[in-house]
Amino acid sequence: MTSKATGKRASVASVRMNMDATDKSIQKTPIRSKPLLGNVSINNQTSWSLSGLLAAQRMTKNLKERRAHKVALVKKIEIVEPQPPSFASRPPQKVQVSAIRHILEGYLQLRLGDTIYDPKKVPSLVKEISDEIKSQVKKVLPARYKMLCVATMGERGQEDIKVVSRCLWDPHADNYAAHVYQNDSLFCVVSVYTVFCE
Repeated sequence: MTSKATGKRASVASVRMNMDATDKSIQKTPIRSKPLLGNVSINNQTSWSLSGLLAAQRMTKNLKERRAHKVALVKKIEIVEPQPPSFASRPPQKVQVSAIRHILEGYLQLRLGDTIYDPKKVPSLVKEISDEIKSQVKKVLPARYKMLCVATMGERGQEDIKVVSRCLWDPHADNYAAHVYQNDSLFCVVSVYTVFCE
């Protein structure tokens, strides 16, 4: 369906105009200007030329080469374990936090399983819990570590409570473990802080 020797495609309107005069009945029917499907026009069909395709191929090849060159220039980042500074403590053996957590979970479950909150007995109960946890944690604590155990107990009601702590210590040597136990009557938060002493 070429109209000229140039090789260009003829549009739909130019093909209808080149019909024989015998088909006047067809020629008298009005030609739709642009039938639409949504926002897309059917009779505006683009034609691809070989030179355009080659230019597009060269351009994408250049873009791929530039991208590969940029990626090669970027330094690869390696994640390494942070080294403690020269002034930080270097303990020969660090605290096993998972072992301390295991002790806290098991002990609080056994000690406070069916305990009912009584405000008169709570101060002595908290002191007993703290002392017993200290004696158990000392068995798994490495040499030259000091320990602090803080127990908080309260009645479970309709209100919420947050127990927060803040410490100034050496993060390469010191650590902590905490556990929360709750039953129908009370809650208990126990935190164990371990500090390396030189």
